[in-house]
Amino acid sequence: MPITVDDAFLNRASNANQLISEQVTNSPQGDIATITLKSGHSSFSLSAPVQTAVAGVGAALNTRLGEIRTTALNRSTQLTMYAAISDDAEDLNNVSAQSFLTNIPAWNTSPSTGHGS
Repeated sequence: MPITVDDAFLNRASNANQLISEQVTNSPQGDIATITLKSGHSSFSLSAPVQTAVAGVGAALNTRLGEIRTTALNRSTQLTMYAAISDDAEDLNNVSAQSFLTNIPAWNTSPSTGHGS
């Protein structure tokens, strides 16, 4: 049975992951790790804990988005490599057994001497 891989699907998946990796942490309003909440007035005493909480969430979210970026970039790279490797496998679809044996290296050229000899 011949090996057939859907290169178009792999390329679409790779491109989608690449796009995610490029856009997941990009924001026109700036880095989410530096998000600040403006309370509206310095006399509003309840704003300090809320500001701290928002900053903490922003930093945690930025860390998670960075992890997503790295994962998406790795997946894109892996899919691209898989497509290249599968192309090599597909090239073997029309190779006869004799041709294959003629072109492989001599993996075992010496006779076996047995175990423990």
